[in-house]
This record gives sequence, C-alpha cells and structure tokens, in this order.
Amino acid sequence: MSAGVLTCEMCGCRDASRRRKRGQCPSCLRIKELFLAGERLGKIGKRLGMTVVEVQYVVRRMELKRRPATCPVCGWQGRIERHTPSVCARKLLLRTLSEAGLPASEIARRLGVSRNLVFLTTRRMGIKCSPFKAEVCPVCGWLGVMSYHDAVRCAYFLRVRQMRASGLRRREIVRELGVSRATVFANLKRMGLTARKTPK
Repeated sequence: MSAGVLTCEMCGCRDASRRRKRGQCPSCLRIKELFLAGERLGKIGKRLGMTVVEVQYVVRRMELKRRPATCPVCGWQGRIERHTPSVCARKLLLRTLSEAGLPASEIARRLGVSRNLVFLTTRRMGIKCSPFKAEVCPVCGWLGVMSYHDAVRCAYFLRVRQMRASGLRRREIVRELGVSRATVFANLKRMGLTARKTPK
C-alpha cells in the first residue's frame, strides 16, 4: 500500500486523501446519504460492493436513525419500505373499522390478529381506540366485552353458575370442570358470585 493511503476502520474502503474523522470517508458518507434517503440496506450494499452486514455495521457505528415516514393512504408511521400495498390495505381497513366505533377486540377478531397488535398499530396511526365497554350477558350473567363472549363461553359460564347455585363448593366445581381453583374463582368473580357463600 502506498504512503498516504488509509483504510477506513468502519467500512473498509481505502482513501488516498489525508486522514479524516470516523465516518467521514466517501463510502461512509454515501451510506449515510442513501440510508437517510430511505434506501434498503441490501440495495446500499449492492451499490457500494458491500454486504448487508458491513452496511449495517457502518449504520450502527454512525448511530444513524431514519425519521418515521407517514403513509399518505392509511396514515401509518414507520418504515415505508416495509409498507407494502397489502399491508397498507389492511391498515386502512383497521382505520375504517376503528373510526366506525368498533372496539379493538372486534377489530382483532375480524382481522385475525391479537388485540395487542391492534393497540400498537392504532397508536402508530394516531388513532384513539374507544374504551372497553363492559356488558352483562343476559343468559349467564358474565361481565365483560361481549365480542369475546360467544355461545361456547356462554354455555360454560352458565354451567358454572348453575353448579354454584346448586350449592356445590369450589373444590367440587374444580373437580367437575377439570380446571384450576384460580380459574373457577375468576369465573365466579366475572359473574358477581362469591366463592364461599351460596348465591340467593
């Protein structure tokens, strides 16, 4: 290697000019420019003849962070390069359902995702979810979000209520249902029943 030619400790490129500060070589500056412009790491590596791991190392050492972009269609904020048309359509449907007043539990059921994912996505989209509305089932007396209370759950809680009304103790209900004592206690609490006294 001739005199005056230095190798960048971050990206590995050789620079014949005088020594620069860390991250100030032409290759590092190009990586910074492309990364902040929203280019994918793989494409940056192909342009500069580097691997994704090498580009990622430079990005991490330079502590580069992209500003979250906003999708003009659905309003989602994040990395647009991962925001495909199918993902955008799903988030747009989520926005429509949320603005229509549907609770997060019902939206999660329709989209086939978890309720926690609905909360995270709506927060990224700047949508305020409607608070949970607890209702009492007229059949079994269960208290909670009715969108989760299907016919199977209703039959189960109705059976628990009938067993408790017949005077069975909690340990007998546990043995009959094959569940834990904590589960039975939570079930009774959901229906406003006590675990010790027989309801009137």
